[in-house]
Amino acid sequence: MYLYLYDSFLNNKKYNSLLARIETRLTDLGIGGKIYRLSPLRNVNDLLADEVKHGIKTVIVVGDDKTFTQIINAVAKLDIILGFIPVGNENKIAQMLGIGSPDQACETIAARIVEKVDLGQANGTFFLSNITVSAGDVTIECENNYRIKPQGNDQVCICNLRPILANAQNQTNYFNPQDGHLEILIQPITSWFENAFKKSAQLKKSIIPFKKIAIKSKTSLSVITDGQRVLKTPVEVEIATEKLKIIVGKKRMF
Repeated sequence: MYLYLYDSFLNNKKYNSLLARIETRLTDLGIGGKIYRLSPLRNVNDLLADEVKHGIKTVIVVGDDKTFTQIINAVAKLDIILGFIPVGNENKIAQMLGIGSPDQACETIAARIVEKVDLGQANGTFFLSNITVSAGDVTIECENNYRIKPQGNDQVCICNLRPILANAQNQTNYFNPQDGHLEILIQPITSWFENAFKKSAQLKKSIIPFKKIAIKSKTSLSVITDGQRVLKTPVEVEIATEKLKIIVGKKRMF
């Protein structure tokens, strides 16, 4: 049984024809199901717990990255399969998962290639893609064994999925969301001038795999999970014991 969760921004009339086309295609493919429209007044955790009790096995998120990451935190502890139909412009996670247009996403769901992937956890909040640390005086304590002190002009990102802009060369052993590790990616913040003349390629990047770290700072800094939820230092980040069962496309980036 399928449950489709529509983000509230899809209530805009401009999405009516697209949603009608998606629903027709899903019916043609034999994977239609219940549709719920999300709203601030509807508790997603209670909704999903109730639907699982009534036999729902697959939940499909219809929306953007923000919608998807919201639902991840609701389904991480449930024994269900998660799918994604991306709508809108903010869909980097869909790209990582090998999911293209909404029409292609329908075909991906029907093909039902299911992979079990790692999740990260930051102060109890689950994330699939990455977390970013705002610039500042940061210390990263790794596995309670050693410390990393990024430079003031370094960008710090904690990754599970491969960053879209990351160069794949010499990184085949990293950013695999099925290896039981997360990675710290530290790279200098580059200017438009450096990017324009490709000098950024000469700047050193550091990639450090880990299972558990603590991000600390003398003053409170923002740590953003999957580009959405903002936490404040100190933040403990670790590979979660929970795994996510997710429908992916053939062109997934792992």
